[in-house]
Amino acid sequence: MSGAVPYKCVLREQKSPSLRYEGSVRVMEAFQTIPANSDIADSLSPVEFDTESETFQATYDSTRDSTSFAVVAVVATALQKDQQALTPLQTVIDTDALDKLASESPTGSGNCDTISFRYDGFEVTVTSQDEIEADPIESA
Repeated sequence: MSGAVPYKCVLREQKSPSLRYEGSVRVMEAFQTIPANSDIADSLSPVEFDTESETFQATYDSTRDSTSFAVVAVVATALQKDQQALTPLQTVIDTDALDKLASESPTGSGNCDTISFRYDGFEVTVTSQDEIEADPIESA
């Protein structure tokens, strides 16, 4: 895809870097919940804003919704915009490749543990555990 922003696919990474765990318990007290824009991704959880890492995080079911649609819904929710107002995701990344890399493989997990790319002012990371993190990119 000519002119597309590169993405990074990481194998064997266990958890998204800004998610905090104590043992096997996810620590949530530093989160604010925002109702998700689920018009295009029915399985999307409410988007959580982590006040410590200043990132937006949500989960979705990759067997029910495309990763591409879920990413657009998370970023639209974070920006408090209609998804139609965003840059078309396919101008930033090959959405077919994103969906295939993040979808469940025959071994039961995604083909990549994490996929990261920039989209509409965010560094977006998608994990093989169906988690999406949108980290605002600070302006220079």
